[in-house]
Amino acid sequence: MLEQALEVFDEMRGAGEDDTFFALGRQTNKYLIGNALVSMCAKCGDVNTALEVFSRMKEKDVWTWNSIIGGLALHGQAEKSVQFFSKMLEEKIHPNVISFLCVLGACNHAGLVEDGQRCFYVMKERYGIDPNARHYSCIVDMLGRAGLLDEAFAIVSGMRQHNAVVWRALLGTCRTHGNMALGKIAQEKLLSINGDVSGDYVLLSGIYSSFGEWSRVETVRRSMDKRGLRKVVGCAQIGHKTAGLSAL
Repeated sequence: MLEQALEVFDEMRGAGEDDTFFALGRQTNKYLIGNALVSMCAKCGDVNTALEVFSRMKEKDVWTWNSIIGGLALHGQAEKSVQFFSKMLEEKIHPNVISFLCVLGACNHAGLVEDGQRCFYVMKERYGIDPNARHYSCIVDMLGRAGLLDEAFAIVSGMRQHNAVVWRALLGTCRTHGNMALGKIAQEKLLSINGDVSGDYVLLSGIYSSFGEWSRVETVRRSMDKRGLRKVVGCAQIGHKTAGLSAL
């Protein structure tokens, strides 16, 4: 099916008299089909074919670049993804919100902390794009993986509108690295935003227990009881012949 799509792609490119590819007439958007093919191949994991289609396209818009940058990042080629982002800027293509989300994800997966920080800051300073919660969560996770919790905290604290998802990402990072001080601050901020999420208490309790701070663990549990919160128990179900199996 994919080979047939590529054959049609080539036939459409050469069918018209003008230079705009996919000569279906002036009614058809010259980016539409190429972008769809790049996106489809990238999402299916066929990165080589996505790159082939990308290279065949005579003209590319920001969505073409987003598809290839995101596809490379998603399928283990994060460094190449960052290279394509840089090339997009060299081609004078103005990035959008999705462009930065893709490249931040790539930097996160590849551990390219400096590149990620640079991309995050130029969003607003150079391109006038306000980071949203997904951008903040991504860079907090990236900095957290690198053990740069103070830097992550500074970024989260600078948000115009505090978001529970971002603070929760910071709290999870604090648990990973056993940072009680920042973990407590993050949990208090989460309480002020939304105090009814049991998982936030569980994360903080995990930080305390990793240091043997059992009195603080008990304090957290009492706070949960006072609010009527219970730890949510995970449950997985699989089918086995005619029977169903569950595991907690």
